[in-house]
Amino acid sequence: MTTMTMADGLNDSRVTHSLAYRKNRDAIWNGSVPEKYTRLLPYITGNRVLEIGAAEGVLSLLMAETRDIIALELRPERVAEGVKLQDQWRKLGIPVDRCRFAIGDIRDRLELLEGVDMIVAVRSIYYLRDDTQAFVSRAKVPSFLMCGNKGRAASWARGEEDGLGKYNFYASVDGMTQLLTTAGYKITTVITEGDPIVVGRHPSFA
Repeated sequence: MTTMTMADGLNDSRVTHSLAYRKNRDAIWNGSVPEKYTRLLPYITGNRVLEIGAAEGVLSLLMAETRDIIALELRPERVAEGVKLQDQWRKLGIPVDRCRFAIGDIRDRLELLEGVDMIVAVRSIYYLRDDTQAFVSRAKVPSFLMCGNKGRAASWARGEEDGLGKYNFYASVDGMTQLLTTAGYKITTVITEGDPIVVGRHPSFA
């Protein structure tokens, strides 16, 4: 295996990559993925998974070894980086062919929900703002995994205002639990350490 440094374009200041990717890009590019991503894998189930707000697709590419993945991301430059990463991991022998990237807002791409066993939303669900609860209720897939943001959750608990304001509630365990239970999901997993994780299973799917 040949060790590489930076992918073409990674140093281009015009490209905006996610913080976790920027911090770990060299390791990720060479197939060494931080625990920030891998900690989610034990809680992901189903044969067909949709990740919304997938950024550069690191988690989606990890999942692609065992299931079909749709990695949906709003920013085209992040999707382009994810496609480059997918090609690089292929060269390293990592099985990533079952991951498909898509560009857009889930509210405009509801067709992607068809046949999905689980939706994964990592540090992203609160960006739907006023549409958050309506989307979660409408999705009604067998399982839903949300990973919040401990910083945003703490900001909400302190009553602080920023660009998302009250929507930071959905970055907390209480907020994610409320979203899922209101939509009819039964909570199956709650992880409070680090960025919190909440998983729900919809009883309509036995």
